[in-house]
Amino acid sequence: MFEYGATNSYLETEVLTATPQKLQMLLIGGAIRFAQQAQHLKDAGQDEAAWEALLRCRGIITEILINIRPQVTPLAGQVAGIYLYLFRELSDIQISDQYEKISSLIPVLEEERETWRQLCEAMPEAPEMPREEVKEITAANSKHLLGNLNVGQAPSGAHWGSHSPAAGEYASGHGSGFSLDA
Repeated sequence: MFEYGATNSYLETEVLTATPQKLQMLLIGGAIRFAQQAQHLKDAGQDEAAWEALLRCRGIITEILINIRPQVTPLAGQVAGIYLYLFRELSDIQISDQYEKISSLIPVLEEERETWRQLCEAMPEAPEMPREEVKEITAANSKHLLGNLNVGQAPSGAHWGSHSPAAGEYASGHGSGFSLDA
């Protein structure tokens, strides 16, 4: 029991203090571990446990994939392509029940982990993130920000009180914390 708690405490500390590049490497390591578990469990006839391990592997790949912004750089688009390939293959393995295909994905994941390990060595500190300019809305600049918007008039593309996608996108897309739906 003590060893389990000590291991969890160490891992928690490692994750909480890790740089973004180290977190990426840890995630990929987890995906590798779950992929290997899925393959071994399937070989041992533990189908349900293998299914769960494969789901966890695919969940990690999904998390990585949704956090890549392919529109930022061509390299990000290529990296997204790798993770999209992994996601599709893992999904196909689940559907076709052909767990032997996992062995062809593990080298791809290991190569990704090695890339991130090298990045961690080359850049041990967290990169300086570009800061977004924060603007305070005051009475003096609110008319400029709202333009010629009349009171009660919805911004272009939004529909007050409707359940249209445009209204939801406007509310959620601007991180305002409120809904335009009445």
